[in-house]
Amino acid sequence: MSEALAERPAGNGATDLVASLSREIDAALEALVPADKPVALIDFPVYSNVGDSAIWVGTLAALKRRGVRLAYVCSFKTWSPRKLSSLIDDGTILLSGGGNFGDRYQPHQDLREDVIRSFPEHRIVQLPQSLWFQAEDALERARRIVCGHRRLTLLIRDRASLAFARREFAGTPSLLCPDMALGLGAIPGAGPSSNRVVWLSRTDDETVAPAPADVPPGVERLDWAGPTPGKLGDWLHRAHVRLRAQPDVMRWLFNPIARARLRRGIAMLAGARCVVTDRLHGHILCLMLGLPHVVLPNRNGKVRAFYEAWTRSSPLAHWCDTEPEALRLALSMRDAAR
Repeated sequence: MSEALAERPAGNGATDLVASLSREIDAALEALVPADKPVALIDFPVYSNVGDSAIWVGTLAALKRRGVRLAYVCSFKTWSPRKLSSLIDDGTILLSGGGNFGDRYQPHQDLREDVIRSFPEHRIVQLPQSLWFQAEDALERARRIVCGHRRLTLLIRDRASLAFARREFAGTPSLLCPDMALGLGAIPGAGPSSNRVVWLSRTDDETVAPAPADVPPGVERLDWAGPTPGKLGDWLHRAHVRLRAQPDVMRWLFNPIARARLRRGIAMLAGARCVVTDRLHGHILCLMLGLPHVVLPNRNGKVRAFYEAWTRSSPLAHWCDTEPEALRLALSMRDAAR
């Protein structure tokens, strides 16, 4: 256990931290995004991962505070250089944040590189990302495209990625900035409504360990990836199928879809006495909801890197290196709170 429970501070430090990180985002946007010109926001998350929807909704909230008018939005499936060119004038192009800068999630990297190539004279801001490449040829292609743009700024959400960006994309401005989900600020909650321990555990290839055969009694193990269930999931599926070829219609669905997915993620966590998670946005949403939680590493290190950069001082967040250690701590936190 990396930090003893008794050593954690009490009080409203968690709320103060979320507010401080939200202000960091506002300051970055104020410096980089003129509010009196059109703005485009590229790469709506068409998949159901709650974390990416939290990023989208947090971005909208921060842009609204900035007084920004969004002239164009798209997903990688509705991207149109011609349409963007007709709407952006001399405005700013924002590339959505997250953890897909690199060659792990290729359609999103392809979109990002196409935007940068297609608009060489426009101000472009990559919103906060973690950077991770597996193949040298993919990195070399990205280096050529990124460094070839004169007005691109990279916002980076952890120090390891920032060091990588400054080394591999030398000459392109790169700045540290919190994850855009924190643009939402604190989310009011009713507090624990049960003694549940929720284990939000990755089921994809970013997990460090395979799913255990047994889950301790009193622990509810789940994940928020995969299709959105129930009537909402059915409606979202029909909307995508019917309207995929109508990007001007789809753009009006982006925001309600993202908000619905975020509400689903909040409902999975809210009311828990304690949460264990190896998902970065599980950690971030717990902070925003005021939930005590235990944070675990993921495979490429982005969770630990973000925690070290921004949130390790939170009285709500406790780091553990292994799942058994995290579950023991979460159950002890639950029992101590009874």
